[in-house]
Amino acid sequence: MEQHKILIDVFRPKRWYRNAFMLLGALMAVFLNQIPWNEAIYSIVISFTAICLVASGNYGINEACDIETDKHHPQKKFRALPSGRVKLSVVIIASVVLYASGLFLAWQIGNFFVLGMLGLFILTTGILYNVPPLRLKDVPYVDFILESFGNPVRLLVGWYAVASQIVPISFILIFWCLGVVLMAGKRFAELRFLKDQPDMVLYRKSLNYYTEEKLLLVMVAAALVLLYMFGVLSVKHEIDLVVLMPFVVFFLVWYFHLAHQPDSIAKDPERIFENWPFVIYALSLILAFFLIFYYKFNYFSFFLNR
Repeated sequence: MEQHKILIDVFRPKRWYRNAFMLLGALMAVFLNQIPWNEAIYSIVISFTAICLVASGNYGINEACDIETDKHHPQKKFRALPSGRVKLSVVIIASVVLYASGLFLAWQIGNFFVLGMLGLFILTTGILYNVPPLRLKDVPYVDFILESFGNPVRLLVGWYAVASQIVPISFILIFWCLGVVLMAGKRFAELRFLKDQPDMVLYRKSLNYYTEEKLLLVMVAAALVLLYMFGVLSVKHEIDLVVLMPFVVFFLVWYFHLAHQPDSIAKDPERIFENWPFVIYALSLILAFFLIFYYKFNYFSFFLNR
């Protein structure tokens, strides 16, 4: 039983909630392309299962490649691999099995678009991000920009699970920029948490380059691009979405506030549910987004056409 809990800690199913971006992509594809639900649901369920398996494989590779660096983190040094509670070979083999299982599911439903996106997910946020000699997580800015690339890839998996049309570029950029805000915020929170630790650079090389000011500027820039692209999406696909703009701004400001807190949950994604008001607000915002898309109130269209 103890070994079971250790492996759960390594492969982090608690972070599968991040794959909800895949479901958002699927919903957008259904609404924009008017695809019947009975034709989409099976592919959505299989694709979601596949990306959860692949994501866990990525977490395993991340743990395997971070054994030495995690030993210099005051909290992560107690993880399964740095503390020696599980063998490296077990984690690597299990990660490969998870990768193969996810790809097999996509192949089984004959969806080569999803198969390609899953392969891209493995290549970018799994291999290029973690594995030497490239190990792009050690390169300043590239680290969180590449890690945040997982958001649009998840989105594309969901979209291509039910549609073959080209995804709106504005939609991709919105979620990539959101990922940049979240991941830069994660680095910001890590820097504030570790700045007095002598082994900070041994844990993550890129932290030697960052300052709080640099990371805040990146977060602001990404947030501005996100809001601009949200406006583009609204004008092009559903003008009533502009009513959500101030609520999106509030969400971003709230996250900035969370990133500033001591021992912030921003640096530990699995702790996000500790702040349930923030989670409920985010889910409500997503629900409102899709209700507007689905019901098409045409409130603003009515006044614009008068």
